[in-house]
Amino acid sequence: MKETYSLREVVDETGLTKLVLHAWERRYASIVPERTATGRRIYCHEDLVRLQLLKACVDNGQRIGSIIHLSSEELRRSLINERLLNDLAPVFEAIENLDSDKLDRLLNTRYIGLGPVDFSKQVVLPLMAEVGRRWADGNLSIASEHLVSTSVRALLSSGFKFLALPRGSQRIVFSTLEGELHDLGGLAAALIARSHGVHATYLGAQLPAREIATMVRQSGATIVCISGAFKRIRNFEAQIKEIRQALPAEVPLWLGGAAFMDLPPIEGVHYFQQMDLFEQAVIALQGESV
Repeated sequence: MKETYSLREVVDETGLTKLVLHAWERRYASIVPERTATGRRIYCHEDLVRLQLLKACVDNGQRIGSIIHLSSEELRRSLINERLLNDLAPVFEAIENLDSDKLDRLLNTRYIGLGPVDFSKQVVLPLMAEVGRRWADGNLSIASEHLVSTSVRALLSSGFKFLALPRGSQRIVFSTLEGELHDLGGLAAALIARSHGVHATYLGAQLPAREIATMVRQSGATIVCISGAFKRIRNFEAQIKEIRQALPAEVPLWLGGAAFMDLPPIEGVHYFQQMDLFEQAVIALQGESV
């Protein structure tokens, strides 16, 4: 692996033209190469990788202006999600046509082939994110959204029950706020946590804030995890603060999902922007328990 690359080498490695490279540099200042004493551009290896990722995303139809601010890791995730969504094209066709038999058959095939955990990561998460986006844009009917949610929930629930119940010291409970009916992200997170040996309890959607503290005391939960798909929940920030205040100080409150992206920092509350970051935290949690 080389440490530096000339402009010509970057052009050859990425397939981008000099004009495009110069335009991106001038307009967005995302990639600013070093200069030699004679003014020649010198790119580092990280620059090359980032330009390759940007080129791949643009080739997939994304506008450079909408992705130029993303980190290299976020660009990688975008490419992976794009590939996964392309693989799910027949699934979306069945959803849009309200063909429940075909949808169940397609999802069952993927569930059996991947197993419950990888099915959650590779099918459910990108599928439901795209379903939510299309529904919010008015490009998917409520009936279609309900159809796919019902099918996915049945498979995740069976997978959750299939995994052996761990007997470790860590106990995480999962739910959503009042007003949040979309609980599949939390169910997928609970399944992933249980696959890593955590005693995960899924309580379903819309658990009242006042009930959560009582449930923690009764169950001995060591972490509370709340998921939220949309930012349309009334008083969601007040609910989070109420839950945090009611919980014992030693019990962290974990949040996940787009509903909490803009939530200001609250002591004792941690937000996971991506499911893989949540999974890493669960793995680290198990390491601390050893």
